[in-house]
Amino acid sequence: MKKSKHIYALLALVLTAALAMAGCTDSNQSSESSSPSASSSPQLTPVELSIFYPGDEQKDTALVEAELNKLLKDKINATVKINAVSWGDWTQKINLMVSGGEPFDLMFSASWDRFGSNVAKGAFLPLNDLIGTYGKELKASMRDEYFSATSMDGKIYAVPVQKELAQQFGLVLSKPLVEKYKFDLSKIKKLADLEPWLQTIKDNEPDVVPLWASRTLSGLLPFETVGSSSIPGSIYKGGEAKIINKFETPEMTEMLALIRSWNLKGYFQNDPATQKDATAHNKAGRVFAQQMQLKPGKDVEFSVQQGQEFVQLELTDAHTTSGDITGALTAISRTSKNPERAMMLLNLLHTDAEVLNTLVFGIEGTHYIRNGNIISKPANLAEKSYTPGINWMFGNQFLNYLWDNEDPKKWDKFREFNNSAKPSVLLGFNYNPEPVTNEEAAIINIFDQYIDALFTGVGEPAALVAEFNEKMRKAGMNKILEEKQKQVNEFLKR
Repeated sequence: MKKSKHIYALLALVLTAALAMAGCTDSNQSSESSSPSASSSPQLTPVELSIFYPGDEQKDTALVEAELNKLLKDKINATVKINAVSWGDWTQKINLMVSGGEPFDLMFSASWDRFGSNVAKGAFLPLNDLIGTYGKELKASMRDEYFSATSMDGKIYAVPVQKELAQQFGLVLSKPLVEKYKFDLSKIKKLADLEPWLQTIKDNEPDVVPLWASRTLSGLLPFETVGSSSIPGSIYKGGEAKIINKFETPEMTEMLALIRSWNLKGYFQNDPATQKDATAHNKAGRVFAQQMQLKPGKDVEFSVQQGQEFVQLELTDAHTTSGDITGALTAISRTSKNPERAMMLLNLLHTDAEVLNTLVFGIEGTHYIRNGNIISKPANLAEKSYTPGINWMFGNQFLNYLWDNEDPKKWDKFREFNNSAKPSVLLGFNYNPEPVTNEEAAIINIFDQYIDALFTGVGEPAALVAEFNEKMRKAGMNKILEEKQKQVNEFLKR
């Protein structure tokens, strides 16, 4: 009972922060920083800062960099270099940058994107002093609980993006095709219910992929990951805090069998284990369904990004975990040559609407026109030349402009979404992988060898899972599971 009260109190604090942030959306003005990041800029030596994120390269990136540089010169006397790395190359690219000691500054990270492993490898700089000196406004805009979720041994290693605070999984579907075939979304309660629709698309739309298969389909399973999603160790959502290997559960067996059968029926893209990026197909209107983490208005955001209309279909309840606070983070590389200035830029991304919206949406008058906090994209503007879709990856999302086809009450609905979410029994828990770093490094390699094949049905799942689990056991899986359970038990005793 004592722990339960602690969890709900923590959730209340985090949700209170969301309410406070929502109030920021009524302002059309950029906030001016009173920290050293702004007040002392004339005395700062000019520097160039790099930003890395997973996504597609944008045609007008150089134009956006130039616009940002105009804004940043007087604020922190810095220029920026924006670096998009394709999702398919992201993990390998970052691993090479980290292992090679390549200098860079700000980087997107997340609990599901090996944040813990990168911390254990020493990839990120501790931020406590930097935040205290150059990120005072940023820190004041968030509850301390945000930072505790990204801390290990009292050291803060990343700044959370201020956004929705819960997770819900489901599908985004092609709106034109849903309407063409009069599909009733209320009839679909679980993934398996989708099969008749997939068959209809396969029979009648030869140029359309019925379902884009990927490892993200695992989000529809009833598990909450503890630590990195590439490492075994989960609990059942809404269940007790017992660490399990989800690849040894009946739910996993059932889903992988379904995926295998759908592969054999031709519902997936060609070569699904290797053809991972759906962007080109989405933009051409050649995908009917794909799994996605959802939130209010996700379908509209995705529609704007892809240039096609989509609708969303929720298949799980909203659930709040520590991973939702750490679902989008910004870290500063330990190799940064200008960490103080990098923190100044990070501070602006959380407090300055003009700087943030230029990074995520582009240049007013070139990529959109603005009326207050509402933006639109007339046909004569170059909107398709800068649509990175990174508004959820950086800064304070509650400062973001809204597209004219978005719900003007979007941020209010975010608040309702957060309030409706069920809290995890481990809310506030932060797993430290340091005691099993070697075992986790070995298992990540094994995970990458099997996961795409499993979740795209390219082989018989029973044999693949047995082989997968055996290799993970030999690499130290049981030691990892025991370490996670130990840390969970210690957390629950507090």
